[in-house]
Amino acid sequence: MKLQPDEFVVYRSAGVCRVLSEESQSPDGVTQVMYYKLKPESDPNSTYYVPVAMAEEKLRRLLTREEVLELIDNMPLSADEEEWLDNRRERKEMYSRIIGGDDQKALVNLIASLYFRKQSSEASGKRFSSMDESAMKNAEQLMLQEFGIVLGMPAEEVRTFIDERVQKHRT
Repeated sequence: MKLQPDEFVVYRSAGVCRVLSEESQSPDGVTQVMYYKLKPESDPNSTYYVPVAMAEEKLRRLLTREEVLELIDNMPLSADEEEWLDNRRERKEMYSRIIGGDDQKALVNLIASLYFRKQSSEASGKRFSSMDESAMKNAEQLMLQEFGIVLGMPAEEVRTFIDERVQKHRT
């Protein structure tokens, strides 16, 4: 994977990052290693260095506009109760795997599942767990960040765009 300065990539659960440069460093004081220097969009005070040789494993290119629109157009409209894991530990592991993974469809489905579960919990007077709330927030942040860059709009506007597009395509 060859990246250029100012290109955007996704760095696992860190989210969307801008490639600042490719530079050589010597972590052991002897061997020179080439790194991509990345600046996460969500945290301008952080910088990540990813070895160029590990880029294929650690980074992925952003989705295309067509892929983003297809994901939005195919968002679930109701909860799939069969996929809900009652075991808290298993659910937490699933959240980590999906949020730290590269499957954007799984991420969108996770957000939808949590959204509908939260609505159901609140409607029946139950409390939505903080673990589930945190997973939903983290997954949404990753999705909104990437969709915003791809669609050329601030992440804050993406949710409205999604809602309007879903309503338009469902009627």
